[in-house]
Amino acid sequence: MPDAFRVLLVDDSETVTGMLSWLLGSAGYAVETAGDGVKGVRAAFGRVPDLVVMSTRLPRLDGIQACRLLKAEPATRDVPVILLTSEEAGADRLHAARAGADRCLLRDVSPEEALPAVRECLAGKAPRRGGGTDPGVAPPDDIEILSRVNGVLEATLFEASLLNEIAHVGREVDDFDATARELFRLIREIAPAEAMGAVFSDGVYSEGVSVFPDEAGDPFRAEVRQRTERLRDEARVPFAADRVMWTGIQGGFRGSGGIAPGSLATLAVCTVRAGKMVKGLMAVYSWNEGAPMGGAAAKETLLRQAFMVLENAWLYRQIARISVTDGLTGLMNVRHFREQAQREHSRARRHNDPYSVLMMDIDHFKKVNDVYGHPVGDTVLREMAAIFREAVRVTDLPARYGGEEFVVLLPRTRLPEAAIVGERIREAVERKVFAAPSPMIRCTVSVGIADYLPGTEGTEKTVIGRADQALYSAKRGGRNRVVCSPAKES
Repeated sequence: MPDAFRVLLVDDSETVTGMLSWLLGSAGYAVETAGDGVKGVRAAFGRVPDLVVMSTRLPRLDGIQACRLLKAEPATRDVPVILLTSEEAGADRLHAARAGADRCLLRDVSPEEALPAVRECLAGKAPRRGGGTDPGVAPPDDIEILSRVNGVLEATLFEASLLNEIAHVGREVDDFDATARELFRLIREIAPAEAMGAVFSDGVYSEGVSVFPDEAGDPFRAEVRQRTERLRDEARVPFAADRVMWTGIQGGFRGSGGIAPGSLATLAVCTVRAGKMVKGLMAVYSWNEGAPMGGAAAKETLLRQAFMVLENAWLYRQIARISVTDGLTGLMNVRHFREQAQREHSRARRHNDPYSVLMMDIDHFKKVNDVYGHPVGDTVLREMAAIFREAVRVTDLPARYGGEEFVVLLPRTRLPEAAIVGERIREAVERKVFAAPSPMIRCTVSVGIADYLPGTEGTEKTVIGRADQALYSAKRGGRNRVVCSPAKES
């Protein structure tokens, strides 16, 4: 039968072997048999079959370990394996699935079940020409086969230990940055990786994160981000440009040094999906493109588990962020701003520091909503918030105060410096052309500023109230202007 599929049947029972050999032969398959696990593996390596049907319980080497070895070897990893068990339900089926078996059937399987399973495993395949033999390589002897099995078991045990450590990180570490650092440390134990990148998306918000050596410069960090963003686009991870964030984390290790920009290679990447939605991805980068990191399945398993642990930390942080963030603009919400303002006022009094508060209101914003509709008005608010973020320092506290009104607290800032910031914001808004249907929209803001000086009476509410009164004066004075309310020194 030159064009027949070759089936390797491995079982120590003459009754089972005879019954299945007759059944498969009658269906047009060429059948070769072996009586124990070692002989079966040697036969598969000597002349690669199209399908292996093997009992789970065999002398010398059980079928589950034999299957695990066949799936680990490059020459036989694509050969379908059907394992036969005497257990209707039990550990055999679980171990068979984890060993990579394509199907698990009862040992006394009926023809009505056996032949469809065989046809399903061989669907879309063609018989191997010459059985896939390599005449220049002799099949391994018994000792070599058992040594390879031990190697596969050690690799499996190491992978299981690493997965357990990854899960432990998820249980014990609740800080996002610390979780990312610890996960990358574990990944670096099995591969000489120089950086890690990940992207998460919940369908509304998206965030990227990169982990790199402590001494990494800006070009290296930029390359890791660019590579991860390119993978994100290729995987079609959903994100909105105005709701995407990026976090760079020092990994707590020193890199190999001297890595030239452009020399990083993607060592492994795993894209994670939930149904049709792409949830995100994780990638590991190395200067050595051929650096070992286990087989493809091991890479996928490890990165997927690490992604899930880090995603949980990200979602926890997202919940914390959402509770203090304005949903439309992404700025701090008013409740959280009041808490932060109270904390800053206490700190300023304790350390004798000044601070200033800017209150800003979009002029004639009601007309935008009335003429163009609320969706366009929302776009203006988001773009306005981006201007405020760009105009202030990382240590400043911008927030949406309500409606079209915004507020910024500037720690350690006196009134003259705050006035410069207010004028910078006013000018930036005046120059801005906001995205909207034709004609394009232009807006202006009125700004009221008040300061706190060490030794003056009142609370943060007093300062905010004075800034609000200054804003009201700016409105009455013609809008599109900055008005200051200096603190009265005692």
